[in-house]
Amino acid sequence: MSNLFQASKRESAVDIVVNSIKQLLMDKKLLPGDKLPNELEISEGLNVSRGSVREAMKILSAFGLVDIRVGNGTYVSESPDSNLLDSLLFTYFVTNPDVENLYEFRQIFEKDIIELVIDHYDENEEYRKAMKDNLSELEALIGSNADTEKIFQNDIDFHHLLGEACCNPLAARIYYFVIHSLRASISHTHSHQRGEYAYEAHTKIYNIIQKKAYSEIDNCVKNSVDIWYNLLQD
Repeated sequence: MSNLFQASKRESAVDIVVNSIKQLLMDKKLLPGDKLPNELEISEGLNVSRGSVREAMKILSAFGLVDIRVGNGTYVSESPDSNLLDSLLFTYFVTNPDVENLYEFRQIFEKDIIELVIDHYDENEEYRKAMKDNLSELEALIGSNADTEKIFQNDIDFHHLLGEACCNPLAARIYYFVIHSLRASISHTHSHQRGEYAYEAHTKIYNIIQKKAYSEIDNCVKNSVDIWYNLLQD
């Protein structure tokens, strides 16, 4: 496998190693679980020092692309780490807190999530059942005049189930991050309700999924996000 590593342009020695491995991953010449050649083989193949190879592996490990196993070699990660994606998303939400942007983004992304849930209807029965149970729990919480924190957590749990039901790990992770980034604003909306608005919005989402009513998604999501947005202004 060492003949895969051939430098092709002027870069720093560390960049040569990092970019070579990234390209091999994109070209599917390295696959999850594959063991990489040792430091000597890579350094000779790319004409760089072993120290540069070692430093590059630390960088790739920080990105979650490789798994360095002491005494056993370095492997392509079988399940990419989420740290890099989370960092990029965190940077966005810290530097772009404008609620209007979030309002538009949440509408667009939540529509896609619900569409994916319907697309994978035959695969997500477990999560749809859990969503139904979540709605029953919320109804009971409202009926017992439960404290706001319990109702708020039920709200967050519903969105987590929605993410799981889309059966797309990448989309789900981004959706989780969006929802968790909005926790403070969602919590604020619960100071103006006893869960009745969340129950109405979530029930409509659940019913659309059950009916596989693609044509109703846009209007349903707009109404749901409007509730969040309008309560946020109070």
